[in-house]
Amino acid sequence: MYKVFSLLTMIQVIVICSLTLLLFYTNHFVGNKKGLENIQIRHLHVLLSYHLGFSYFFYQYVMAFGGDAVVYWNLNGPLADPNATGWWDYFGIGYPFMYWLNYIPSRFLGWDMLSGFFLYAMLSFLGFRWLFIRLIREYDGKKVFWGIPWPVYFLYLPNLHFWTGGIGKEALCFVAIILILQHIDQQKWASGLLGLFLIFMVRTYLAWLVLISFGIAALLFGPSKKYQLQWGIPCIMAALAAFPALLWYVGMDHFNLEGIQQIIHQQFSLLSGKDVGSSVPMADYAWPMRLFTYWFRPLLLDAHNITSFLASLENLILLTGTTGLALTVKWHRWKPLPLYLKFGIVLFLASSLVYINILSNLGIIMRMKSLFMLFPLLVGAGMMKKE
Repeated sequence: MYKVFSLLTMIQVIVICSLTLLLFYTNHFVGNKKGLENIQIRHLHVLLSYHLGFSYFFYQYVMAFGGDAVVYWNLNGPLADPNATGWWDYFGIGYPFMYWLNYIPSRFLGWDMLSGFFLYAMLSFLGFRWLFIRLIREYDGKKVFWGIPWPVYFLYLPNLHFWTGGIGKEALCFVAIILILQHIDQQKWASGLLGLFLIFMVRTYLAWLVLISFGIAALLFGPSKKYQLQWGIPCIMAALAAFPALLWYVGMDHFNLEGIQQIIHQQFSLLSGKDVGSSVPMADYAWPMRLFTYWFRPLLLDAHNITSFLASLENLILLTGTTGLALTVKWHRWKPLPLYLKFGIVLFLASSLVYINILSNLGIIMRMKSLFMLFPLLVGAGMMKKE
């Protein structure tokens, strides 16, 4: 048994190390192909090491405090079929898709959870790499520090690395959003369809938000009338047509304000109270306070352990950064911004309006907002006066 365990561990170490080395190599290859300078390629290597470091930290956090990653990897959480005997028995939307995705490495190969964390982290790093390379070009002309324009350093904010660095829906949703950004920016159909499919399978309601947000962004900010009519109106119509299915998915037979208010009340009741750590009385807040809480809390006064303290430091940076950017942006520079950033800010606002009405736990808020908080910073940086 010990020999089998040692052999299995050795195989995992070899595969994970090989994939890591492959990522370092492809950083160099892709960086050269895209015209990056050597110091910028070294930044990519640092970003990869940074991301993998957060993956290990996330793993240790889950081992200490538990989390969804445990049931995702062990295939025994909500909606798991207790009678499942094979890979495709687990297939489905939401939780079942996570079990199906993890079946091969976890159940078939017998790999441990740490290997799973690194696999997810390496997948999500591909999203960071695309963003890094795209933003280097986007912010050409901005002040450069240690070889890269200063807005690119937003990619080092830790919350996104933490939640996308391990087994979980955030890593997959992040990759899906990057694929959609790639489609918007480079007209890559395959990327867009794959991203929308992945986000639908992982977090269905978010796929609807992505669709309606892209439709609004394309209709209002598309580069031409043809683009606006070709993409904006069809996406909005498709989102409206899919709205009844979304209502069914969240447990409503038909649209009515009373039903929505009941669901919101149930969510606030579920995620608040004395037995829920880091809860805040969102139901009692006015909308401006809900938005402030969602965007910028926990702050230092809310911190009660090391992770909430680190989260509060990042939120302080977000609060300071967004305030500073809001005071210095030149609004006439909105129009030249690329469509993928305009889509990002629409998605940021749409997701904010949803989450301020269903979340009342600061820990869950930090996780759910992690995918979207880059967008206001990147848009603000793009709208500053030329340097």
